[in-house]
Amino acid sequence: MTTQTLRKEEISGVIPPLVSTFAADGNLDLELFRNELRFMESVGVRLAVVGGSTGSGDELSADELKELVSEAVLNSNIRIIAGVITTTTKDAILRGQKAKEAGASALMLGPPIYTTPSQEGLEAFVRDVHDATQLPIIFYNHFFSPPSVMQSIARLNGVICVKEVALEPVAELVQTVGDRVAIAAGADSVNIASFMLGANASISGVNTVIPKEYGEIYRAHLEGDYRRGRELTEKIAPLAREMIKPANFPARVKFAINLLGRKVGEPRKPSGDLAREDRDNIRAALRHAGLIQ
Repeated sequence: MTTQTLRKEEISGVIPPLVSTFAADGNLDLELFRNELRFMESVGVRLAVVGGSTGSGDELSADELKELVSEAVLNSNIRIIAGVITTTTKDAILRGQKAKEAGASALMLGPPIYTTPSQEGLEAFVRDVHDATQLPIIFYNHFFSPPSVMQSIARLNGVICVKEVALEPVAELVQTVGDRVAIAAGADSVNIASFMLGANASISGVNTVIPKEYGEIYRAHLEGDYRRGRELTEKIAPLAREMIKPANFPARVKFAINLLGRKVGEPRKPSGDLAREDRDNIRAALRHAGLIQ
């Protein structure tokens, strides 16, 4: 399949990392996934991630990632960034190649999990995946590498964007490498501040729960209406804080989406079985945002 690759200039606004939908037996439920695609299109989403951390990317096989990317490409007009979360360069290349075959426009590449390569090893990892797939790379700073490492990665051939999960480094990256790559923010509860600092886009789990509401925050930023942007942020901030808690993530995201009436199934075991306090807190946050009664 031939797909137009993503350009730096096309990375902007709210980019949801879609959940991967599973049946009770743990297998993919593609009908639920197609329903979620239809919802995302209905609220204006045109660019999304499949297989990111919100999408249980570390739990997917390479073939499952390919299947979900293919479903998204064939059943929507949403352009797809494929998440690659794994442990080795060999497997990252395999996942990237399969995602490319399925029609992905770019890869969101996270650092190897369960290992901590040197900076040189991390740069080689990015180069090797890009060389083997020839897809643009969004590098996801999941393990809080310092800005100096991110600046070096931003200068590698094929890297078109870096995603920064902490707020403070966003400004430094915008100032030092923002002319070379797009800067995506993942500071879920304060992304309006990330936009003010110069971030081009938001890629975060709360975007998946409430893409319409986060789109309104982004529009407030574009219009320079920061009073409204802050008011909108205050409404959804408790939910964003609940979504980024690491315990039982991304089960928390699926629980919130299901409460909103969009059926996305359950997490793969052993995830799930949220504590009562967590369930109550998520319900309260959705009420605070005016999204449920």
